[in-house]
Amino acid sequence: MRTFDGFFDTLGNLDWLAILVATLVTVFVVAMIFYGPTPLGKKWAAESGVPFSMKFNPKTDIPGLILIFLFQIGVAFLGAHDDIEHSLVTALVVTLFIVGPMRYGAVLWAKGKAVTAYIDIAFVFFAVAVGGYIQGLFA
Repeated sequence: MRTFDGFFDTLGNLDWLAILVATLVTVFVVAMIFYGPTPLGKKWAAESGVPFSMKFNPKTDIPGLILIFLFQIGVAFLGAHDDIEHSLVTALVVTLFIVGPMRYGAVLWAKGKAVTAYIDIAFVFFAVAVGGYIQGLFA
């Protein structure tokens, strides 16, 4: 169990190149599958009310990149694995027990759309699995 004792030492010892590469792969591959010009992306846009566009929008795309970078720091802190099985298990635990319930709570209590929640939850699963695996390859 990690505590704040040594937190900043651990943070300073993370493989920042691996985190950057995992961030870029997550943004340009995984996010493009879930939110880009695919049936999932078009469905997410239609259900969320966000106009679908592949044009660069600095107001949303730059903060999105920063958020995925922070997300991948969290994945690195949880532990990067150089085998796909451990990466999938980590992704399953994070998605099933942390992100999934919280994201679906928005459907129940904030009148969100179930379809967008399912797409977001699936994105998180693959972002953790792929990001953790890529980071593990650098170890």
